[in-house]
Amino acid sequence: MADKITDKDKERFLKYVEKKEDGCWCWRGARAITGYGNFFYKGTVWLSHRASYLIFGKATTLTDGLQVAHSCCNRDCVNPDHLSEKTREANNGPDKRAHGVDQSGERCHLAKLTWQSVREIRARVCDGIKIKDLAQRYGVSSSAISSIIRNKTWKEIKEE
Repeated sequence: MADKITDKDKERFLKYVEKKEDGCWCWRGARAITGYGNFFYKGTVWLSHRASYLIFGKATTLTDGLQVAHSCCNRDCVNPDHLSEKTREANNGPDKRAHGVDQSGERCHLAKLTWQSVREIRARVCDGIKIKDLAQRYGVSSSAISSIIRNKTWKEIKEE
């Protein structure tokens, strides 16, 4: 997005924005399958919050390896004052857990297991049940069971 940004570009962007009392600018235009907004700009489709970050002057380019994160934890928000660049770990880890919006465990829309079943799986492995038998019983792959056992997935978060 190295081209000069015009007032016309900003006006077109703002046609898809609803400004809320809490300061969020909620995207009302097209959406990606991820739920984030899409904005077509200079021949490319951008995620709307990333486009806003650039169009409204927070940066002239996006830093490789960084994500544009929402301080308000509202994926609809495109208010450049609510956006900043962060590492993937900072954007997806403690921030989301602190605001109660992480999509891990049962909160993930693709989850086939519950915390209760994960605890049962861990207990049954200790009782000598084979991984392939657990995978068949719970309707997941053997690698999913292995990841649970090794605590690579379904990590218990310790409250401090």
